[in-house]
Amino acid sequence: MLDKKFCPKCGKTLKIGEFYQSHNLEKYTDGYLDQCKKCITMHVDNFEPKSYLWILQESDVPYVPEEWNSLLVKFGQTASKAGIIGRYLSKMRLKQYQNFRWKDTEFLQQKKKKEIRESMEARGYDE
Repeated sequence: MLDKKFCPKCGKTLKIGEFYQSHNLEKYTDGYLDQCKKCITMHVDNFEPKSYLWILQESDVPYVPEEWNSLLVKFGQTASKAGIIGRYLSKMRLKQYQNFRWKDTEFLQQKKKKEIRESMEARGYDE
């Protein structure tokens, strides 16, 4: 089992726990992104999706904005740049999302919108 990995960006060999996992085993045969967490999140802006969507795509997890935003509301003031993305990637490993991949992003976003719409209609709100 792999216990260390080299990050080409910072030039360090680090424990495997310092790298994000990826479901894209065709590209990342060891199951981990090439750069360490610190290097990969260096330019993340938790409020700017284009700064982190590529990480989600490389990790092969779907992007569900409502889930991202709920983590921002809960941890945004105290989390580091890596904090939100790390928590999000962990959330995507939960049972309700574990079988979905990046390609399922649009499906899950439509599903969430439908759930919200139905919930609002049940409370008597209309569009």
